[in-house]
Formats: sequence, structure tokens, C-alpha cells
Amino acid sequence: MKQTPKFKLLESIGQLYEKSKKCQLKEEFFIEKGTELSTLSDYFGTSKSQTLFIAIVFALNYKGDSVDLNDLIEHFDCNPMKILEFNKDFGDLHTKGIFNKKKSRHRVRVAGANDQYTVNESVCEAILNNAAMPEIQDEIADIFELLEEVYQLGQKRDDKEIGTWQLYTQTKQLLEKHNEFVLLQKIKHFELSIDDKLLYLYLIWKTVTGKEAYDVSRALEGFMDRATKRVNYMQDLLVGKNELLQHQLIELVPSDFLNDTRIKLTSVSNDLLKESGIAIFNKEKRKENIIFPKDIIARKLVFSPSEMKQLYVLKEVLQPIQFQQTQKRLQEKSLPKGIAALLHGAPGTGKTEVVKQIAKETNRELMKVDISQSKSMWFGESEKVVKKIFTDYKSLMEGSEETPILFLNEADAIISKRGAIGKSNTRQTENTIQNIILEELENFEGILIATTNLADNLDSAFERRFLFKILFNLPSNSIRAKIWKTKLPSLSIEDCEFLAGKFNFSGGQIDNIIRKSEINEIVHGEAVSLENLLVFCSEETLVSQRASIGFSKL
Repeated sequence: MKQTPKFKLLESIGQLYEKSKKCQLKEEFFIEKGTELSTLSDYFGTSKSQTLFIAIVFALNYKGDSVDLNDLIEHFDCNPMKILEFNKDFGDLHTKGIFNKKKSRHRVRVAGANDQYTVNESVCEAILNNAAMPEIQDEIADIFELLEEVYQLGQKRDDKEIGTWQLYTQTKQLLEKHNEFVLLQKIKHFELSIDDKLLYLYLIWKTVTGKEAYDVSRALEGFMDRATKRVNYMQDLLVGKNELLQHQLIELVPSDFLNDTRIKLTSVSNDLLKESGIAIFNKEKRKENIIFPKDIIARKLVFSPSEMKQLYVLKEVLQPIQFQQTQKRLQEKSLPKGIAALLHGAPGTGKTEVVKQIAKETNRELMKVDISQSKSMWFGESEKVVKKIFTDYKSLMEGSEETPILFLNEADAIISKRGAIGKSNTRQTENTIQNIILEELENFEGILIATTNLADNLDSAFERRFLFKILFNLPSNSIRAKIWKTKLPSLSIEDCEFLAGKFNFSGGQIDNIIRKSEINEIVHGEAVSLENLLVFCSEETLVSQRASIGFSKL
């Protein structure tokens, strides 16, 4: 840029400031002050009309004020429509970085009416320091700064500093100006609407800053003025009409209430971000249904010799080195490389605890899905919910050092024999769920363990897909005595054998007795006796349940 002496610049600005008062922006003024305008235009690299506005804003800024259109209308004593003829000049000066712009909280919400301008500080410093016009660097140096800028525009809309139309316009200009970023080129491929782009970029920014899922309603309030538009957009999301859902870029996080619906990025988006050079840094993969090995308490399990033998084989196969070798061998022989096991038997026989202990001993994360609790959400959304289970599992696999275990707890409803079509809507839904799971298991490459109390009703299609099928019987007297001794080491062997012979309990029922014993000791401050245990055992069976409530000191 051409360097012009400081005094000449300031003199030209002063002349324009004084002589432009009440000039009404007439053509005669631009001719009369052509010398001063030319001097400043050469320095700023701008048109004569743009140069005039720079000079006036510069002068008014040094009176201690930012400048809005009303200030300029008063200064030039012109019709408001006259100043609007130069609207593009203000936009260009802001785009070039010569003007900074912010919104005032004024009385009307009309495009441009509340814009307030200041001259860029680096331009002011150059003039005062007798320096050349600075090369104003683009403030956005990378994709993260662009994502933050889009987010900040949404914040300005939310704070009513700008309107929705201005948000759309400025976002479009921003994305067009920086279309060299790989992420924007990939997003462009999907041909998204501006609403979808804003929501998607907003969610990406929230994700890279550490928030995995975000409230949809809150996000929409950030860039949509009208409540009806937000409601319609939300309705399209919920019924799957949205382009972001159809391209599998986002997914809905299930919620009990419409206004609590949240969204998160899918594995497709995560891959897209990786390809664009953006890594997703999760804090710790802490979810309600993810159990980490370090959080599982080690327990000694007691089973019959045949059960222990089968469990030993399963546990050894899942040891990290063995598992890798097994998968490699199976793949070489073109066999399915996933490992699926079914633990079946009577309630309370330790099936769930076995899965936890295997996860701990093989150092694997456990993704637990309680089928009985989830089933109520399935009707009408069965395909989405079931596929999400496997999608979430695959995402967990990608971020885990060791292949995690997908644990389908109480899976009776989804692996039992399929009913005849047409019997009921419930049966049809369950059949749909089963078919989806069978399809997922066909190409499953991880570790799945399911538990059920009703293996006699197991669908033959599922039976073929479970490599290991381990039956858990109610413990024999000798095994039950060992369980008593493990749980209550203070009991004599004779007392353990007595309790085992008198009460045909499962391990789960014995656990209940132990819990009551611990509570009794806390309440009464003394260890339980055999007599206490006999009472607790009698209360455990519904047939001989005592009428009293609570604990009585015996």
C-alpha cells in the first residue's frame, strides 16, 4: 500500500468531516472534495464513497462513539433512503475488515438499522504511526475458528444483536469465503439447507469442544426467530424427514419428552471429521450403559465343574492375545469372526455377574443393554432403536483399546421363537426387532453375550448364531454350601451345609440374605447368628413370608 504522511491523512479526514456536514451526500460534494477523497482512497484502497464513510466514522469514533446509520443521517442531514443507497459500501468495508460492526439493542428490528461501526484498530494505529495501510489479515485461520465464528453468529442472533435473515446472510458469506476448508467441501456435497447447515455446524462445534449431545430446542432457538418454524423443524426431525438424518450425519438421543430431545453426531460424521483433519477428543467415554473394568468389583464365583469348564473356555478365548489370534484364524478360513455367547438358566444363578467378571478379567469395557427396560421405547421405532444399539457399539469399538463386550441382559423377548405375522402389533414389532438383530449378527465382528431365563423357547435362527451356549442350573447342595461359605466366611462348614440342605436357594437369593445380614448388623450393632439367618431365609421365600416389616432383633 502507498504510504502517505500522517499529517496529510489527518488533514484530509478533518476536511471531509467538516465539509460533509449537511452535504446531503449530493454529487457536487464528491466533485468539490475530489482531492481529499483521492488522497485517502489511494491510502485505503477504497472507492470515493467508501473513503468518505471511513473518514466520518474515524472522526466520530475519536469523539468517543461508535457510529450507526442514524448518526450518519444526522451528520449528512440526508434522507434515510439516501444513506441506504450506499448500503453495499458498508458491507464491503466490514468484509474487508476496515470496519468493525456490532448490533445495538435499539428500538426497531429492521435490517441494518441497529448496526454500529468503528474503524479497525490496526487501521487507526497505522494512520497515527505514519505507517502504510496495513494488510488486514483474515481473522479465520483454520476450520476451528470458522466453526467458532458460526457459533458466535448464532449467539448474536440469540441475543437479538442480529436477526435470522442477517444470520443466514453472514453465514452464507462466511462459508463461501472459506470454501477451501475440506470440511465445508464435504458438507457442500450433501446440498443441505441453510437451517441444516447451521444446526450441523453448531453440533460439530459443540462436539469438538467436549459436549457429545446437545438439546435440539435450545439449538433452534439460537437461529430461528419464529416459534412455528422451530416447531415444524422439530416435527420433521422426529419423523425422520430431515436431510441430516437421511444422510446419517446426526442421530436423535431418545428422550421421554419432546422438549428434551437431543442430537449427536453419528459415526458417519465422525469419519467425515477425521477425513477433514478434525479429531474428536472425548473426555472419558462415560455413559450410563458403559461399565469400565476398573469399576467392576472382583468376586469369587462358585459353579459346578461342568459350568466352570465352559466358562473357562469362554474366558480364555476372550483374553486379548487369544481373541486376536482367534479372530485372525477365523477370518483366514472365511468364517464369521465375531464371538457370541448365550448364558441361560434359572433366575439368580449368576449369569449377569459372570459377564461382569469376564469383562474385568479380560480388561474389556461392557456396554450393557437391559432389553426389558428398553422394550417400551421400541414400539413404532424398533428399527431405529435396535440399529442404534449396534451403531453405538461399533463407535465404542473404534475408541477402545480392547474389543468391548455388548451385553444384552434379559434378552428373552428378542431371542424367543418368532410368532406368526398378524397375531398382534406387539408380536409384529418383536419379529421386526428379531430380524434386525439377526441381520446385525450376520456380519458382527465384536463380542456379544446375552442372558435369558427362557432358553427353551429360543428361536432356532438365534441358536445357530451363538457360538457358546452355557446352561446355569440351580446349585447343588455341595455348591450351595460353598456359596454360603464364600459369602459368609464366619459360618462353620456344618452351618453352611445345614443352610444349603434346608433352603434350595440360588446364588442371587443367598446374596439377598447376605445383604439383610449386613443391614441387620448396621441397625443393631451385632453380628448375625444362625438363628437370624434362618429367619431371613424363611422370609426370602414368598410362601413363608413373615407379615412384619423391617428387622427385629432376635
